[in-house]
Amino acid sequence: MSTPTHEYPNYGAQPPQTSPKKGLGIAAMVLGIVAIVLAFVPVIAAASFLLGPLAVILGIVAFAKHRGRGQGITGIITGAIGFVVAIIGFAIAGALFSAVDEEMQNQEASNAEQTESSSESEESPAAEPSESAAEEEPEAVEAEADRTEEDLAEEVEEETPETSSGQDNALASAESYLSFSGFSRSGLVEQLEFEGYSTEEAEYAVENVDADWNEQAVRSAESYLEYSSFSLQGLIDQLVFEGYTQEQAEYGANQAY
Repeated sequence: MSTPTHEYPNYGAQPPQTSPKKGLGIAAMVLGIVAIVLAFVPVIAAASFLLGPLAVILGIVAFAKHRGRGQGITGIITGAIGFVVAIIGFAIAGALFSAVDEEMQNQEASNAEQTESSSESEESPAAEPSESAAEEEPEAVEAEADRTEEDLAEEVEEETPETSSGQDNALASAESYLSFSGFSRSGLVEQLEFEGYSTEEAEYAVENVDADWNEQAVRSAESYLEYSSFSLQGLIDQLVFEGYTQEQAEYGANQAY
């Protein structure tokens, strides 16, 4: 006969260890990376002021609670960098806008002085009518009578200013923006409206500014590639998101990629 065997429970076995959750750390890292990327996008850089501190807070919590400490530290660093870059970007933009505004005011003052000086030089004491002027007066009266209403309307139209000062200033601002950064047509309109111009003034400026929107798409694409990595399709999608048409985005991405 075989001896019966008995199995005894292993009371000393340890329960399986579960890896700590890393959700907070990963969230902090992702928010920090997004904050850095958005800090270099002119129109939506303000989002980094929210995402950067949020990434830092989540990173601190993740580090303290051991919920993805490595990712939490990465979130703290990237969030702080995104926040600082956004502050520097807005400071530079504010200085540029102030310089442009000051230059425009100086130009208006110079134009006003030139207008006053020209009007003073044109004023002269009235001369006494001569005999020849008296002879030519009936002819002038007759010519004035022959003028049609159409001629008068054309003269009034010529004397009426074609643009307002707000439109002229908006056009000058649009030219200034395009001198240091690439903008889509809709992005430039939004930027001018953000600066306080009316929609009509912004639309006038964009319609009359000397800009090749395909070339602006190339400039924007090159700017994105300087600070971050994109696939060709991802770069096209980013340009479309910034307001370029599909054709402009494809042209800009293909030229810069």
